[in-house]
Amino acid sequence: MNLSMNNTMKLLAGLALLVVTAGSALGQSKPLRILMVGGGGSHDFGRWYGQEDKKTIESTGKYSVTYTEHTDSIPAYLKQADLLILTNNQPISAPGQAAITKFIEKGHGLLLLHAAVWYNWADWPAYNLNYVGGGSKSHEKLQEIKNLVVNSGHPITQGVPAKFEFVDELYRFVPDPTAKGIEVLVIGQSKETDAVYPGVFTVNHRKAKIAGITTGHDERSHEHEAYKTLLINAVNWIAN
Repeated sequence: MNLSMNNTMKLLAGLALLVVTAGSALGQSKPLRILMVGGGGSHDFGRWYGQEDKKTIESTGKYSVTYTEHTDSIPAYLKQADLLILTNNQPISAPGQAAITKFIEKGHGLLLLHAAVWYNWADWPAYNLNYVGGGSKSHEKLQEIKNLVVNSGHPITQGVPAKFEFVDELYRFVPDPTAKGIEVLVIGQSKETDAVYPGVFTVNHRKAKIAGITTGHDERSHEHEAYKTLLINAVNWIAN
């Protein structure tokens, strides 16, 4: 093989490698960045949210979850986030509240898990009004909750059994009539009192996609297949 032919072969090989590399790069999208904020009282946030729920969400291969209980770091973390998950009931400072508000009002999605649908912050009434659509001020004792899908056509309830049960805290979630409204997807019913409350819902917002899941006290929900499906579906719906 002469020198000219050898150079030509090298050039063609280089071009082929370039095409393959470019194709691989185009086929691989970066995971969406999720900030999950936990921490506070009455729950093992680190175990069931920072570990179990993080693992469930990242198992899709589409998301990278950063978990923190340092609420003072919220403004810095949100600068690098595409989606926010709140599950904490500890205080959030004024700068953190402002950063969350700015994030949502710019159209970024929000998922509320368990403790985050409580009336946690008396100094931030706009949170429950605008982003939760109401809230909980009490719950029934730990018991086996009967969960019933009431909107099987929504993307969040796809692949979820029409009825499923696990032991959890049944939050007495009450929609705020002065808010923009919620759409209830799953209801939770007490076996002791037959009382029914929203269990999974979306919140009407003019820019952002917001969803809430009221259950999630311990392993009996976090390791349940229906809960995990709802969690992944909710993240997918918010992200798309």
